[in-house]
Amino acid sequence: MKLSRNLSKLGLVAAATAGLIVTTATSASATNVYNMGHGAGSCPSGYICLWSEANFIQGSFYNDLKFGAFAADQNTGDMGKLQKVASTDKGMQDITSSVLNNTRSNVCFYEHNWYGGLEFKIGPGEHWPSLPSWINDKISSFKFC
Repeated sequence: MKLSRNLSKLGLVAAATAGLIVTTATSASATNVYNMGHGAGSCPSGYICLWSEANFIQGSFYNDLKFGAFAADQNTGDMGKLQKVASTDKGMQDITSSVLNNTRSNVCFYEHNWYGGLEFKIGPGEHWPSLPSWINDKISSFKFC
């Protein structure tokens, strides 16, 4: 009986600790970086970076309210709903021409929002100054995979 009660207490302590760890892990804030500039060297460590032009060049899309470059440290399911300043910002939807994975994980880029359609997968530290034509200007979402 005493052993059973001690195991029960141990289980509660373990559950409480696990809950604390999960809470801490999910409360970490993710950060997006908009219009980070030109060149692969402008991609922050631990981020997935996308540019609207080949060779890691940030294009100018102010007329149609799209960004020229974007970096994220989390999954991004709808690149058209990214907002930098105004609710009319259209993010990086279907304009990406070069990417860099500055993380230690694989990253999958998708043709459609919420990880659908064609998939383009790159490994840790991999960079593509020019995307293949079948996915160039078609990326709408990406996630760690």
